[in-house]
Amino acid sequence: MIHVPFPEPAGPLWARWKARAAAAQREIAPGAEPNGAVYRAVRRWLLIAYSKKCAYCERSIRGHSVRVDHFRPKVGILRNDGQAVRLRDAAAEHPGYYFLAYEWRNLLPTCEHCNVAKSNRFHTGNEYWAEKPQQLGTEEPLLVHPSHQDPAGLLLFTRDGLVHAAVKGDPKAGYLIDTLKLNREELREDRAEAWSDAEEEMDALLLRVRDPRRDQTEKFDQAVARYQAIQRGTVEFSAVRRLAVIPGEQALRDELAEQERRRNRLLGSASSPGPLTPRPPAPA
Repeated sequence: MIHVPFPEPAGPLWARWKARAAAAQREIAPGAEPNGAVYRAVRRWLLIAYSKKCAYCERSIRGHSVRVDHFRPKVGILRNDGQAVRLRDAAAEHPGYYFLAYEWRNLLPTCEHCNVAKSNRFHTGNEYWAEKPQQLGTEEPLLVHPSHQDPAGLLLFTRDGLVHAAVKGDPKAGYLIDTLKLNREELREDRAEAWSDAEEEMDALLLRVRDPRRDQTEKFDQAVARYQAIQRGTVEFSAVRRLAVIPGEQALRDELAEQERRRNRLLGSASSPGPLTPRPPAPA
């Protein structure tokens, strides 16, 4: 999971979708299942913003594997213990965040696995669940919305593909890992492979920096582009790859610094008279 800025899109297509969503929102009743065709129509913008990756696990998604998830559940809410959240002043169950059913800021692109794992689970640290839009600011969600909060420093990935809480016992990190099943086997294997691939790509970049050749310009540019894609977060499992390239980044900085020192020494010696360079005659 990485931070993904998602400013509101613009253009006539977006304006038409917002008008359609607003009309659908006015008609929805508490606890009713919203019109999936309406909220799924925002998928194209979500996939562009999230580089065609799951907002939670960063696995590449496309076609029928894409799910549009409601960050705050649209119908019903499950606590951390699996029990349904109930309204504060009534015995009835909380109907869910029906008032956010078509709110684009509440929608995320996800893979099928993360979508099923999360379902309508949404626990808060202060045991408070909003029942009206104006109460949302009082909540303390344990789930992280990647566009509203930077998860950097929350999760720690290791080269074996596992993910842990960066701070032992952190309830938010633990909730993310458990609720989304981020250590499921196929995901762990893919992350381990991504770690290895990122190390190899960084080694290739470092090699080309140390031994530049005119006939290798295209390969050098490709290696740079792959590294920059990791830093931009546009490649699959960018959070993992960013950790994997850290040692290589330090070696790269050291190599570039050494090359700069050599260049400065060369330029310095070239600007001063050498032992075989005729010196100007001394003034009379």
